[in-house]
Amino acid sequence: MTQFNLKKKLNRKKLFLRKDNILCQNGNKLINEKLKLIKKDFKSCLFLDETIKIKNKKINKFETNDLEKIENNNFKYDAVFSNFDTQIPFAGNIDQCLKSIHHKLNKDGLFCFNLLTPNSMSTIIKIFIEIDENVFEGTFNRFGPFHEISTIIEQLNKHNFNDIVVGTEFIEINYTSFKKLRDDFRDFGISNYYKDIPKFKKEFLTKTYNVFSKIIEKYNHIPVEFEIATFTSWK
Repeated sequence: MTQFNLKKKLNRKKLFLRKDNILCQNGNKLINEKLKLIKKDFKSCLFLDETIKIKNKKINKFETNDLEKIENNNFKYDAVFSNFDTQIPFAGNIDQCLKSIHHKLNKDGLFCFNLLTPNSMSTIIKIFIEIDENVFEGTFNRFGPFHEISTIIEQLNKHNFNDIVVGTEFIEINYTSFKKLRDDFRDFGISNYYKDIPKFKKEFLTKTYNVFSKIIEKYNHIPVEFEIATFTSWK
C-alpha cells in the first residue's frame, strides 16, 4: 500500500495555490474552455482553490473553501470547481471527497476539476530512477500522486455523478536550468510527497547536478511533460 507523507500535505497544498504557477494557469484556461460549451448559468459556486478565475460565466455568488472544510456549513452550490486542489485529497480518500462534493451540489449541479495523469513527468522520472539506482542501489517513488482517468471515472459513477466528460491536454516545459526546475517542483507540490523517500545524501545532490548539467549541455534543455485531465460531471 502506498504511504503518503501527510505532514507535508498542507505545505504541498499551499504551493499548488500559487497564482503564478504555470500548471494553475493552464488548468484555469482549460476549465474556462469547458464552460464555453455549457449553456447553463450558475448562481452560486464553490471554488476549492484560489486560482480559479471564471471568465465565461456570470456568477452571482461564490465562495472559496478547502475541500476538508466544505461540510462545515449547510450551503448548497450550483457548481464546484477545482484547479488541481483535489490532486492530493483524492489520493488520500477519494470516496469521502466525492461524497462531500456530491452532497454540497444542488440538483443538476456541476463538478468541474483538473487532475494530473500518470503520463506526466515521464522523462524526469526515468532520469531519477537511474540516479537512485546509482546512489541508493534502488528506486523510489519521488513524484505524485497522479490519477488514472479510468479510475476517476469509475469513482464518479460510483458516487452517482452523471454525464461525465473528460478532455486531456499535454504540455511540455523545457528547462535550461536545474535550479529553476527545482524551484518549480516546489511550487507544483508533486515532488517528495511519498514517505518512502530515502535520507538525504550529498552524493545524490552532486550526482543529480552532474546528470542534469550534461543533459542541458547536450540538448540545451530538460523536458518535463504534464498531462492535464479536465473533468465535467453532474449531480
